[in-house]
Amino acid sequence: MNKRLNNKGKALSVILMVAVVFLLTGLVIDNKKDEVKSTLHTTSLETLSVSFDPMEDFAESTLRQSIILKERQEKEVTRKQAVAKQNEIDQREKAIYLTFDDGPSAVTDQLLDILDDFQMKATFFMIGPNIKVHSKSVVRMKKEGFGLGLHGITHEAGKIYSSPSAPVDEMSEDRDILEKVTGVRSNLIRLPYGSIPYLTEDMRYLLDKSDFNVWDWNVDSRDWELKDRRYVQHTKQEINRYMQAGVTPVVLLHDKPHTIEYLPELLSYIKNKGYQTKVLTNEQPPVTFQCEDRCYSIS
Repeated sequence: MNKRLNNKGKALSVILMVAVVFLLTGLVIDNKKDEVKSTLHTTSLETLSVSFDPMEDFAESTLRQSIILKERQEKEVTRKQAVAKQNEIDQREKAIYLTFDDGPSAVTDQLLDILDDFQMKATFFMIGPNIKVHSKSVVRMKKEGFGLGLHGITHEAGKIYSSPSAPVDEMSEDRDILEKVTGVRSNLIRLPYGSIPYLTEDMRYLLDKSDFNVWDWNVDSRDWELKDRRYVQHTKQEINRYMQAGVTPVVLLHDKPHTIEYLPELLSYIKNKGYQTKVLTNEQPPVTFQCEDRCYSIS
C-alpha cells in the first residue's frame, strides 16, 4: 500500500512540475522575452545541438524551443509582408529572376557569354570547392554584375543536414571562400535540394542568426530531370502561369551543359515577352519554402 501511495505521489509531483514549467514558460516569454533572447544570442552554435537530459533540463529546453519558434513566427510575418511589397515592384517592372545552381563549372564562361548576348542577368548559387577551381569565372561574374550566392561545400544531404549547425557551418565556409575570391560577402544561400524537407527549425534559426537568407524557387525548370529541350517548354509554361497569377518567377536552373545547350531558346522567349531579368541581393526578402510540418531531421 505504501509503495502504491509513493508511486501516486511521484506521479502527482511530475504532473505538477510539468504544469509549473509551462506556466513559467508563458510568463517568461510574455514578460522577459528580451532577457532570454539576449542569453540565446550569446549561446554558441554547439550548445543548440546538444541533447538535453529530459529530467534535468526539461524546463530550459522547453523554454528555448518556445522562444525559437516565437522568433521564427514573428520573422516569417515580416518576411511575407516584405515579399509582397517586393513582388508589387517586380510586377510593375515585369521582372524575372534566373538562378543557376551547382557551379561554377567548366562551361560557366559559355553560360555567361549566352547571358551577355541576350543582355540578361542571373544569380549563381555556387559550391565552395568549385569556386576555388573556377575562380576566374566567378571574378568575371562580379565584374559583369551577376548575382553571387552560396550553395554549400559538399552538396551531400547526409552531411549538410547532419546536425543543427551543419548547414550554417557549410554556408559560412562557402561565404569565406567567395569573399576571398571576389571581395563580395554574400548572404544569399540555397540549400542543396531546397529547404524542404531536411532544413529543420533549429537549422533555420542558426542560419538566421548568421544573417543568411534562404532562397528557394517557385519555378522548377526540371532541367536536372529532363536534360533536353523539354525543360524549355516546361519553364515557359510555368513562367507564363506565375506571371498571369501576379507572382514574380524565381526560376531554378543548373550550370550544366545540357541546360546551356537549350538556354538561348528560353532567353529568346523571355526577351520577346518583354520581361526584365534581375539579380537577387542581400537586402531582398527571400522566397523560401515553409516547413508547415513537412520538415524533419535527416537522421
